[in-house]
Amino acid sequence: MGDSAQQSDPTSRSTARTLRPPGAHLLEALLRYRDYRLLWTSSVLTQIGQWMLQVATGWLMLQLTDSALWVGLLGFASGVPFLLVAAPAGALAERLDRRLLLLTCQAGAVLVSAALAGLVVTGHVTPLLLLLGTFVNGALLAANNATRQTLIPHFVPRAALQNAVALLSAGLNTTRILGPSLAGPLVAALGVGGTLLLQAGCLAVALWNTERLPAVPSPSTPGISFFRTFAAGLTYVRQSPIVLALILLASIPTIFVFPYLQLLPVFARDVLQIGPSGLGLLYTVGGSGAVIGSLFVASLQRARRRGALMVAIIVVYGAVIALFTLTRWLPAVLCCLFVSGFLGASYMALNNALLHLAVDDEVRGRVMGLYMVTWGFMPLGALPMGALGDLVGVPRAVLVGALTSSLAALLVAWRVPALLRLP
Repeated sequence: MGDSAQQSDPTSRSTARTLRPPGAHLLEALLRYRDYRLLWTSSVLTQIGQWMLQVATGWLMLQLTDSALWVGLLGFASGVPFLLVAAPAGALAERLDRRLLLLTCQAGAVLVSAALAGLVVTGHVTPLLLLLGTFVNGALLAANNATRQTLIPHFVPRAALQNAVALLSAGLNTTRILGPSLAGPLVAALGVGGTLLLQAGCLAVALWNTERLPAVPSPSTPGISFFRTFAAGLTYVRQSPIVLALILLASIPTIFVFPYLQLLPVFARDVLQIGPSGLGLLYTVGGSGAVIGSLFVASLQRARRRGALMVAIIVVYGAVIALFTLTRWLPAVLCCLFVSGFLGASYMALNNALLHLAVDDEVRGRVMGLYMVTWGFMPLGALPMGALGDLVGVPRAVLVGALTSSLAALLVAWRVPALLRLP
């Protein structure tokens, strides 16, 4: 108990221990800090459950409607809540016990999954109810992720923060491989209803891990209204060039590059002609690169000029995706996707870590809530990219987005040169 309490308040350690760079071990944060380990496990289990839910509900929607449009609406319904909920949830995390807020979100997700499973098993599920359940689950996930971001610095010292953020990113990227690979056979063996019940059980285990975390009281000043707190967060970001630039750099690839992931089925069927099994290979290779990219950032605990490194990665990321759109030879395509997964995950982990290091805990919830809003930009970016793909072809549409992303990142770096000097 004493060790747990000490880990939950890194500032209580001696100055020498807090400022000393952690050891060279890649899994430093996981091995040394119990509370972070519980948070990491809870986060990974939650994300595995979310991938299982996405695969199962996507399959169910296709069975119910036999319509690609309805399947697309399902993805849109899961992404839009990040635009609506993440920023207010971040502000709310500064007014409530953050552990309690995380527990509430995860408990709500368990109930949503159990309710959907009940509707499927009893035969009462409809496309509209499926959309509604997906939207509510997306809102809970947005609030969950925003709150989780504010908890990381409470459970590790500042010197281990980048390692902790990158290890969490690696864990979440691993779920991109594990979640779908588990859900497919489960749907075949247990049906959608059984898969959703098992997914609810996975979320319940995540909830149990979160319950074992210590309380994290609100850092906000009593007496200030929620709306004033939220508005102050927007003002803080607007008046902080570095923070604003980091959030912009989180947004640019999410809008202009990441939507290619939703268009990979088009590449698999119409461009590369490799069918559904080939599509699974494309996702697996990209996900594998993402895991290694996150671990690469976790190993950069003593790296210098990380701001310049992040900008360089974003620029090269766009160039690699551009090369992918011009390639038709499958081995070269797979190499491009592996490298793009590596670069995309590296940039996200570096951006997240630098943002944590740039803000104080008093405004962390609001800033990280705004950061989580960027996660909702991908479905919005997919709409114009898909429309442009209908006009000029999907490869050309993705090419335009990739080049736009690289140029926009260079523009941000030019306008905020201090970004390149971040340690």
